[in-house]
Amino acid sequence: MSNTNMNTPSIYECLLCHQKFSSISLLLRHEKSKHNDNKFIPHRNSLYLPPPELIIQYQNAFIIHIKKRLEHSIGSKSLSIDALPETIFVHLFEYEPTFRYSPAQREYYCEFQGKDGEERLKQILNCEYWNFQQDKTTGYGLNFNWSLLELNENGRNLKCGITTCTFMVDSREENKSETIPPPY
Repeated sequence: MSNTNMNTPSIYECLLCHQKFSSISLLLRHEKSKHNDNKFIPHRNSLYLPPPELIIQYQNAFIIHIKKRLEHSIGSKSLSIDALPETIFVHLFEYEPTFRYSPAQREYYCEFQGKDGEERLKQILNCEYWNFQQDKTTGYGLNFNWSLLELNENGRNLKCGITTCTFMVDSREENKSETIPPPY
């Protein structure tokens, strides 16, 4: 995105095919129609490999937050983890078949469905007992979304990632008495 001076309109460029647009809404429409399943991250080389301890910390955060939402509830649930580094989200999910990236929105998305998705998340989160029993007629689904959040207050700027996880709880947690073993 560039703006040379106040008298010229902004030009919005697709970072994937370099086509130019006169508005952000046109760029978003183009990206959705032409690059909806995009996995390419133009700035991937600037994302560092996170240390293992940091990965474990955020795996634990996902597990703890999901488990808290399962205790006394049924229905559609959502949780957010603020200040999740982009590199953690990319490291955990970028090789998944449903992983997508929108450069115009600076947003990632990954979804897990069915028994295969459940098993894959056990591997990603490094936890055998994170999951819950679901209604066999409606199936299983869990979506992860990461977006860049920009906050401004009194001339101070903060850019950080926020991850949202949405899922449906159709019945109580499977093994309430079962404890989660520590990750190794």
